[in-house]
Amino acid sequence: MLAWYWWLLSAWMAYCAYENTRLFVRPPALDTRRKRWPKVSILIPARNEEHRIGPCLEGMLRMDHPSYEVLVLDDRSTDRTANVVRSFAKNNGRLRLLKGKELPAGWIGKPWACAQLAKAAKGEWLFFTDADTWHLPETLKRTLQMAEGKGADALSLFTKQETQTWMEALVIPVMANTLLAFLPARWALDPRSPFKRFAGMSGQFIFIKKKVYEAFGGHGTVKDEIVEDLNFGRRVVGAGHRLVLGDGSDFSFCRMYTTPREVWEGFSKNFFPAVGFNLFFFLIAQMVLLLDGVAPFVVAVMGPGPLFHPAVALCLTVLSIRWLQAVKYRFHKGSVLLHPLGCLLFSVIGFNSAWWSWSGKGHWKGRSLKRGP
Repeated sequence: MLAWYWWLLSAWMAYCAYENTRLFVRPPALDTRRKRWPKVSILIPARNEEHRIGPCLEGMLRMDHPSYEVLVLDDRSTDRTANVVRSFAKNNGRLRLLKGKELPAGWIGKPWACAQLAKAAKGEWLFFTDADTWHLPETLKRTLQMAEGKGADALSLFTKQETQTWMEALVIPVMANTLLAFLPARWALDPRSPFKRFAGMSGQFIFIKKKVYEAFGGHGTVKDEIVEDLNFGRRVVGAGHRLVLGDGSDFSFCRMYTTPREVWEGFSKNFFPAVGFNLFFFLIAQMVLLLDGVAPFVVAVMGPGPLFHPAVALCLTVLSIRWLQAVKYRFHKGSVLLHPLGCLLFSVIGFNSAWWSWSGKGHWKGRSLKRGP
């Protein structure tokens, strides 16, 4: 039975890789003849980001776009985040600092910060991004060109994931592979599809028409979601709006975490909430990591046996897909051969995430990760 499963999985993953490679395209080169560009509001929620937000603001204030604003919401930071933003705002009228209001009952921090930013925004398009990202000057024009060219109501692009420590390089590509290698994303983008519950967006790059955002309720629809970006995409598609996904890794960049401890805590925050706090889906995710990402490599190394050939086939498929992703999305290539170790580590983080949820011990940036009031 396991042999047949691995053979079929090899074929399925190859199909998913083919479909998603075709779907996640980069925005086309800029049309320099275009004259009119709608106004964009760049919206950055920031909580305790004094060491990260500087490069983000430097890039945002250099955008090659005639009509945009940059709004940063200081989400009640306990560090010098607000002072850093003020130092940039002194010399640039496009930038405004907003003071975050107290977190209401029933809300999680980031959705509440994004909702406040959207309310203050004046642009036709809203561009939500994180303080740990940075973007080249062409970002707004190329993104707008792609969104309008594809008739998108909302668009989300992958950013290039910068990884410098060993734990970043091991875990972050495994997370991306889990999202990309097991379901053709276009199946999730159809509002009539039973797979629409898997539609998601990257919180590092959410580009949406303001009138669409307001029509379906915006971040108020995910107010108690820890992994709000994945659920936000589902709300967009579920409301009947056209969501487009793509690859922005040639002009948008992110370093999610900078130390092994941050990787551990950051993914512990996200893993169990990403499966909806559902034990069944959690066990499926663990099976994918261990039975599909670790076990075939162990069997292949052990040598000839009844499972040897399907294990080798799956290993080769997985490593080929990982290499394709490393080239296309500019992930760390050195981690490809260490894929089973990355899966094992990600699985351990997953169990810690479940423990955080069940025990109520999880915290992030000084706030409890408990849902609801």
